[in-house]
Amino acid sequence: MAHFPENLKPLIRCPVCQKRYDPAKVVLLSEDDRKTALHIACESCGISSLVFLSLGKAGAVSFGMLTDLDRDEVRSFYGREPISADDEISAYRFFREFRGGASECFREIR
Repeated sequence: MAHFPENLKPLIRCPVCQKRYDPAKVVLLSEDDRKTALHIACESCGISSLVFLSLGKAGAVSFGMLTDLDRDEVRSFYGREPISADDEISAYRFFREFRGGASECFREIR
C-alpha cells in the first residue's frame, strides 16, 4: 500500500475517544503493495492501537485492536517469531518447579 494513503488519514480516529490521530505520530510497522500495519497512539486519551489496512477487490479494509504496547515495544516485538508450543511447555515446567518470589523469578529468567 505504498505509504499510508492520504485520503484515509482523516478517517482514522481513536476507537475510544474518536479524536483524529496526528499522522506524524503513526508508526509504520510493515508495508507492501496490498497491506499496511501501523501502531497509533492517541495523544488525547493515551490509548494505543494496532491497525491493519489491506486493499482488496471491494476496496480498503481495516482491522484495529487495542494494545498496551508503546511505540518502542511494538517496534521491538512486531514481526518476531511467535511463541512455540515448546516455549510454552518450557515456561510451564520452569514455573511448576520454581520456588520463590517474583523478584527471584525474574532475576533467574534474565
